Amino acid sequence: MGVKMVVAPPYGHAGAIWRERLGSALRTAIACTIIGCTALYGPQHIRYQIQYPSVAYVTAILIVSDVTLGTTLRGSFYALCATVLVLPSSILCLWAVGPPRLTEGGAAAAVALSSFLVALPEFLPVLVKRLAFVQLVIIYVGAVVRGGGADMVTHPVHIASCTALGASASVLALILPYPRLAVSEVKKQFQLYTENASERSRLYMKAFLSEDKTTAYDLISRGEPMAESGAKLLDHINHIQEGVKWERYRMRDFKRTFVKMEDRLSDVETPIKGMKLALNSLPSLPIDIMNPDLKTVLQSDHVDQTLKLEHAKCFVPFDEAVTVPEQKDDLFNKSLHTLTNTPQTHRNLPAYFFLSCFELLVHNSSMTPKPEPESESGQKADIGQESGTEDQNCTGTRTRTQSSKQRVVFALKCSISLGLAVLLGMFFDRKNGYWSGLTIAISLVEGRQPIFTVANARVQGTAIGTVYGVLGSCLLNEVSEIRFIILLPWIVITSLLQHSRMFGESGGISAVIGALLILGRKNYGPTKDFAIARLTEVSIGLLCMVVIDIILEPVRASTLVKRQVAKCFGLLDDCFKTISGLNFLLVKENIKNLKSDIKTLKNLCRDAKLEPSFFFLSFRGDCYDRVERSFTKMVDLMQIMIYNMEFLVSSDSDESRNQKEVQEHINRSLEMLKETGIKRLQNIMSVKSIESFKRQLQEQEGFLDLESAIPIPTESATKDVDVFLQHMEDVTDKIQGNEDRKGKTILHLNSFAFCIQRLLVEIEDVENCIKEIIRWENPSRQIDFNKLCNLINK
Repeated sequence: MGVKMVVAPPYGHAGAIWRERLGSALRTAIACTIIGCTALYGPQHIRYQIQYPSVAYVTAILIVSDVTLGTTLRGSFYALCATVLVLPSSILCLWAVGPPRLTEGGAAAAVALSSFLVALPEFLPVLVKRLAFVQLVIIYVGAVVRGGGADMVTHPVHIASCTALGASASVLALILPYPRLAVSEVKKQFQLYTENASERSRLYMKAFLSEDKTTAYDLISRGEPMAESGAKLLDHINHIQEGVKWERYRMRDFKRTFVKMEDRLSDVETPIKGMKLALNSLPSLPIDIMNPDLKTVLQSDHVDQTLKLEHAKCFVPFDEAVTVPEQKDDLFNKSLHTLTNTPQTHRNLPAYFFLSCFELLVHNSSMTPKPEPESESGQKADIGQESGTEDQNCTGTRTRTQSSKQRVVFALKCSISLGLAVLLGMFFDRKNGYWSGLTIAISLVEGRQPIFTVANARVQGTAIGTVYGVLGSCLLNEVSEIRFIILLPWIVITSLLQHSRMFGESGGISAVIGALLILGRKNYGPTKDFAIARLTEVSIGLLCMVVIDIILEPVRASTLVKRQVAKCFGLLDDCFKTISGLNFLLVKENIKNLKSDIKTLKNLCRDAKLEPSFFFLSFRGDCYDRVERSFTKMVDLMQIMIYNMEFLVSSDSDESRNQKEVQEHINRSLEMLKETGIKRLQNIMSVKSIESFKRQLQEQEGFLDLESAIPIPTESATKDVDVFLQHMEDVTDKIQGNEDRKGKTILHLNSFAFCIQRLLVEIEDVENCIKEIIRWENPSRQIDFNKLCNLINK
């Protein structure tokens, strides 16, 4: 019975996510059903306007994808923006040229020029650009196909009407049979995450109090699936919470508290991950510092109730009716005086770190969300900004320059690939020349993707979708009035396929569109001929996309991963510098930026694994995964270390002398982080190729020895931590009269020492991974990191 209670929650949480995805798939089916019924069986005057149902289908599928009513409203607004961008310019172009005189080359040129103008602005969201590309392709290719039958005004208006139908169907699908509000969904996911986090923290506390490591490892292993489900829940919350801004449901009640909800959830997740790290670092069980009083407190019902986190204010910002009870006497803090007689050694550091994480978890979960005071926060923010103004200005200039180049490249890629695809598509089959351009229009995203993997997924998705559509059309050929019904299960299946590794979003969208455009079509001619023509057009479009992407951005995903690792090293070095300067506001901002870059690194690693190697060396995904995990651990450690430092550097006036000694010891320990050679690792990862330094290397001894690289002085760092612990005992002995504060000081000092020690370990692990990567990329050479860095610095 006990095992069932523990194991059930993670599957329940995973099942909840899949139920959400199934609900989104059903909403997509409802939207497509509305479009199909309107296009096939609607009133005559409406069907006359819906002459391109494919535009409506594509619009709905792009808008309705694992979303809520708020994000659907946002997508509908984006569809309106795309129509406003495209409609006047296309009418003006058709009026100037005239549809009868528009040739294949003219249509391709018009699509290319218009696509460049749409793709270039930075402020336009990607969805606006995609929908605009779809409309441009249909308008200009349709004008060529219809010739004199395409009026310069009514033809673009028909495209706009189809877009409006797709957007309206999307909104109706999120309202019927009941509205799926982002507010309700976020609140529900918060509750699921609360249960997940509570169960994990309680398991880890039981493991901490267990008498042997076997029992502790069993409890930790039970939390593994919960940790994975918790990470998925956090990603899901971050994905759907954007819709809240577009819903006006009691906006004033939760606007201020919701704005930083992602940070609040992270503040709860970080100490729980720290508790797990501490448990894995414990040398033995039971804990040496565990005395009867402390154990009794940690086993009390009060602590067990606290770990449930059911009254955490950061999870209930939406309802004023929910009352949050005030915290009772904190028995844990009052029991810390028992730590004053505990020996402070390396063996006990993980236990102190665990208790510090528990304290941080309770503090964050009971934190009252309130707006920052303008006076104090503003002054502190100004101080942080002044200290880093010069660096931020330089960084901002580089970012703007790089962003401008990227926007131009993206606009050129959209322009050339769409124009070329439209031209070749009409040369192959003028009547079905839409599909080559549409394939690219719904595929283009800003930033680099594994293009061969995306192309493969789209071809497979289009193929299976087309086959399904042909089979359905053949089976229901005599009863074509109800053939749209066979689409409903397919829409649900392909919507779920968008979350799979095999197909992803690109393959899933292609699969559903492939069947929709056959079973939901009219007047396209024989089904088999249309299916073959469309598969060929899709292949033409994907070929153009791949070729242009290779020409304009000839960079492998693995190279982008190396650049991102170097960027993370730079931010990590900035974090260490700002921590040593005790500028907590600035270091928290740097940590936030580092977390964002680590997330980007994780996505790039995933893309690099999917990209084919061809004649290059295979991507060392396992090494980069270890680097990414080490970066993540270091971010968590720095966040907890800052929490400890904020307590240690704040003192009463009568303890100023002792506090000064504490700060001196902290500064000495932080110097170890600044001397770990992070900048050196950043320089190494910035090297494009060791061969580019071959001439210089031959001039300086002929070969370089990898093993001669100076490792991180682990033994020296351990001795420094020992010295820190000795000085810490001297400082704590001088604290008189306040045993509770003395116990908390001991707790935070030991936790701080553990953070320093673990950061050094993680840095050493990262350096070992970098060595392995360099060895793999240069199997016939031996590299000395020191000499390599000297060459780079020159």
